[in-house]
Amino acid sequence: MMSRQAIHRLGSVGVAAGALGALSAAVLLMWPAQVAPGPVSYPLTSTGFRIAQAWFFVHHFGLIAVLAGLAASGAVGSGRIARFGAWSAVAGTVTLAGAELLAMPYADADFTLAYAGPMGAAYGIATTLIGAGMIAAGIGVLRTNRWSGWHRWIPLAIGIAEFVVLTPGILAGFVATRLVIGSWMVLFGFLGWGLRAESSIHTTVDAARIPGRGLNQRPT
Repeated sequence: MMSRQAIHRLGSVGVAAGALGALSAAVLLMWPAQVAPGPVSYPLTSTGFRIAQAWFFVHHFGLIAVLAGLAASGAVGSGRIARFGAWSAVAGTVTLAGAELLAMPYADADFTLAYAGPMGAAYGIATTLIGAGMIAAGIGVLRTNRWSGWHRWIPLAIGIAEFVVLTPGILAGFVATRLVIGSWMVLFGFLGWGLRAESSIHTTVDAARIPGRGLNQRPT
């Protein structure tokens, strides 16, 4: 299990990744169209699309970090299904990062045709792994009661949102795609916030349990 300090840092990375992901979605929504609707690159040129995809590839390492923090924190409990789910979500996000690079050669292709081929399959596999994994991990978090308040619902919300919001939204057009992706990124930011908060709570509780040291005493 990772140290609380390391988990706290991964939570901070998750907050930043969630905010940057939501901001990226907003920027694309407001970006003036440089090509007609239809190609995968819309609203960007082919070059702009490849730059954006390279950014998404780098960005997703922040999502990988926060999911790895969740999986290593012990919040999902000791059950095999929950732990497998948490690490499956990590693997799915690694796959998602790879899918961003895979999409680059499809910049000028028709979106519908590209999504019916290897590009769409890569995104589908990645997001399904994340969604299913986070549902299993989220149930584990709820069962362990290690997290409290709204934090404990976020892992499950990320998993459910993938199937109920993200996938249908992506099939509903460009604007809907960016809105649902941006909303999903906000949930990842909340996950990072929860990871930070819960790691701090448990660090404080663990310190209070040390014999001869209270919450208000300075370390000697």
